[in-house]
Amino acid sequence: MIEGTTPLDSPSYDPGSMPASSLSSQKAVLYRRPWFLITIAVIVVLAVSVISDLPHPITKAEDATAQNASMKQINTDIGPCVFAIKEAFSFYEQKVSGRLSASNLAQVPSLLVGDQTACSFTSGSIYDLTNNIQVLDTKAGKDIDHMLSVVVLWTTSDALAAIEDIQYLFSHPTDANKLHNLAKKEALLAKDRTLALDYVARAEHTLGMKLKQPILPVLTQLSGT
Repeated sequence: MIEGTTPLDSPSYDPGSMPASSLSSQKAVLYRRPWFLITIAVIVVLAVSVISDLPHPITKAEDATAQNASMKQINTDIGPCVFAIKEAFSFYEQKVSGRLSASNLAQVPSLLVGDQTACSFTSGSIYDLTNNIQVLDTKAGKDIDHMLSVVVLWTTSDALAAIEDIQYLFSHPTDANKLHNLAKKEALLAKDRTLALDYVARAEHTLGMKLKQPILPVLTQLSGT
């Protein structure tokens, strides 16, 4: 220190007097700091996530593809019950017409128990039908979802009750009340099949294209009902 001066007399620090290149280099270092880069990366990821989650218009072709995928799964799930009701009706007709041999007749009761199970909630296929099918929620999808509800009714109520009536009639073939009840179940099977097909037709009208149809069979009227 020069004699006669004090620290206050020393030149003050003036950032403005620093060369421009020094200031700009300090700013560049800020942008390269890890916390800054991480923050920017998080913001970008969140922005992309929000944009991807926003609803976007779906084409009719995409909608039809989704509805057909649901129809395929529905048909797979009702397949065992469809087979069961056709088998039960066939057994009944063969018995009434006297075309069942004694050995075949002895096997029918256990086979009918299997048919009953195929259309009940204890069946894995019926469980999947009622719990694991997610229909795309569009205008057409609402009709397919209504159709699904009808198909559940067709299997777990109409078909199941008809099979149970046939089981009873194998042991009590002349029971008038049970025959009358079986006739009502036959009518419900036909009515609900028509309703299910109507819902699919509505979805087709909305989309302007054909869709897979439910594999609900046309069942002939049983003898004596």
